[in-house]
Amino acid sequence: MNMAQPMPEPIRDIPYGGGHERNVGDLFLPEKPRAGALPVMLIHGGGWNGLFKESFRSFAGPFNDDGRAVFNINYRLLDHAPWPACVDDCVRAANFIREGHLSRYGVPAADKVLVCGASAGGHLSMMTGLRLGKSRCEATINVSGPSRMDFPGGSSKPHFESAAFASHFFGRPIEPDEHARLLDTISPARIVTPDAPPLYCIHSEKDELILPSHSRLAIEAWRAQGVEADGWFFEGVGEFHGLWTDGDLTYRTLLPVVSDIVHSILSRLNPNPRPL
Repeated sequence: MNMAQPMPEPIRDIPYGGGHERNVGDLFLPEKPRAGALPVMLIHGGGWNGLFKESFRSFAGPFNDDGRAVFNINYRLLDHAPWPACVDDCVRAANFIREGHLSRYGVPAADKVLVCGASAGGHLSMMTGLRLGKSRCEATINVSGPSRMDFPGGSSKPHFESAAFASHFFGRPIEPDEHARLLDTISPARIVTPDAPPLYCIHSEKDELILPSHSRLAIEAWRAQGVEADGWFFEGVGEFHGLWTDGDLTYRTLLPVVSDIVHSILSRLNPNPRPL
C-alpha cells in the first residue's frame, strides 16, 4: 500500500560542477534517515531538450520514505550542447554525490548511488548506469525510457526517429550511411555489458510515446549479459507515460501504483527495509 507522506521542501539549486546554469540539483532529505541507505539521483525527462527538475520531484517521495537522500538534477539540454553533454552532466552529478560533496547537508560520501529517470531521463539513467558501472551504481531504475534510439515499433512522436532529430542530438549533419551506427552507440540495449548495474523498469502498458517494448528489450539485453533485470508493467492513464495524477509539471503527484512499484523495487534492494 502507498503510505507516502507529504514531501518536504528541498534545499534548492545546489551546483554540482560543470559551470552551466543548469548544472544544479535540489536535495530532498528524508525525515527519518536510514543507516547505510545509499543516496539517489533523479533525472527528469523532456525529450532531451525540455522540462526541468521540478517536473520529476514527486519521485523523491518513495525514496525519502525509504530513508534515502535524493538529489534531483537539471542537466544541459540539446539546445545548450549536443550529446554527450547531457549524460556527462548526469555522470558528473552522480560522482558529486558519491564523493561526499553533499556532506555539509548530512549526506555522507558513498561507494554507490541509485539512479532513477523517466522518459528521456530513463534513457539517461541507463546510460549513466552503464558509464558508472556496477562498482559505482547500486542499480538503475528506468521509468518509461527508450532503450533503442532507432525506436523499433515507432512512437507517437515520430520526430524522434527522424534524421533531423539525430542531427540535433549529435550537433552535426548525419550522413545516411552512419545514421544506424550512431543510434546504436546511444542505445542502452545495444551497448550493455556484464559490468552494468542491475536494471529495474517501470512502464505503462498504454504508453504510445515510448512503447513498453523498450523496457522489455532492455530487460532482455541486460539478462543476456548475465545482469539482473526486471520490469513492472501497469495500466497507466492515457496514451503517454501515464505516471502522474495530473498535468501540473511542477507539482504533479505520482499515481499510487507507481509509488507502490518504487517501494517494491526498494524492498528488493534493501536487506533491511523500513516498514511503511
